[in-house]
Amino acid sequence: MNNSNKEKYFGISIKFWKETKSLLILIVILFTIKATIVEAYIVPTGSMENTILTGDMLVGNKFVYGMRTPPWIGLPYTRIGFEIPFTRLPKFKEVESGDVTIFEFPRDPFQKYVKRCIGTPGDEITLLNGILHVNDKLMEFPIEGKHTQEILNSGTFQKELHPIFIGNKDNIPLFTVPQKGTAITFSPETYLPMIDDMEVDWESIITLLVQDGNDVELAGYRFVVEDPQEIGRTYGMIKFKILSLFQSDSKQKEQKSRRKYVQELINNNNINKLANPWFFPNYGRYMSVNSISSENIYRSITLNGTPVSSVENYKLMHDYFFFMGDNRDNSYDSRFWGFVPDYQILGTPLVSIINFFNFTLRLKTII
Repeated sequence: MNNSNKEKYFGISIKFWKETKSLLILIVILFTIKATIVEAYIVPTGSMENTILTGDMLVGNKFVYGMRTPPWIGLPYTRIGFEIPFTRLPKFKEVESGDVTIFEFPRDPFQKYVKRCIGTPGDEITLLNGILHVNDKLMEFPIEGKHTQEILNSGTFQKELHPIFIGNKDNIPLFTVPQKGTAITFSPETYLPMIDDMEVDWESIITLLVQDGNDVELAGYRFVVEDPQEIGRTYGMIKFKILSLFQSDSKQKEQKSRRKYVQELINNNNINKLANPWFFPNYGRYMSVNSISSENIYRSITLNGTPVSSVENYKLMHDYFFFMGDNRDNSYDSRFWGFVPDYQILGTPLVSIINFFNFTLRLKTII
């Protein structure tokens, strides 16, 4: 290779490297902005209709409640990566009752949920005949919210509800949203945990303890909040939603694919060696912790390596929030899976730009 060819070759190489380097820096900047300042979301369900429609692409503000540095590094739009320490910068405002909020789904933080905040830390909430009262004040039904079925009567109970809420999706007795400093005590008399002198089921308390950052173990299994069924619940949802436009059997294919995916999670990953209140291998794969006697739990469960029987009380380190969807009868929300900790709050949607499922321009401000 003569000198002119060498100069030409190395010139191209240097130019290619500079352009590649610039592109990589740009990609890093874009994903940093996405993780901390502004992000676009596509809504896969109708739980917020008609405020937000299925298929809406939302642009979300991720700094209004305090910009959070990235808690995870990995391949974008995949689950391949690892967690890293994060911090939250000063907020412009607090999350308030009535705010439409974007947050990480506690049962699978990879998923981003958007719901309306009903209760903030320390709020007292009742739901009677579908009517909400927060701190004894009526909370108006969202302007574009909807009920699609008859209101359930107060004597009807739903086992699918998070166990701390005894009732049904339209009727929940008075409860208080947990806040930082709330004390949980463990009674050697009833073997049940207590908050404000009220007995609370173990399933709800274990969930709170794990969400609060504790290591909770029972019979050799460590509890986690993530659930394989929840991780698989939205698997392939958008893909099969699009296929449904062309294939009549797409629903059956979606269910079959989802069952296979959940089984692979159970068989191949460590999630089947952990336990959450809905996934407890020692007592039956999907048996509730509340099916185990309170005495057995009290005498066997440990909190950060210490037997609960030796712990007088525990004070929560985080604030929590209660969320519901505007489409009250078709919303999978806090009534079914509990509270959201402060560190999983992400931001608020600003505008719906376009709907990908019916190909219409929306340009709607979210309120």
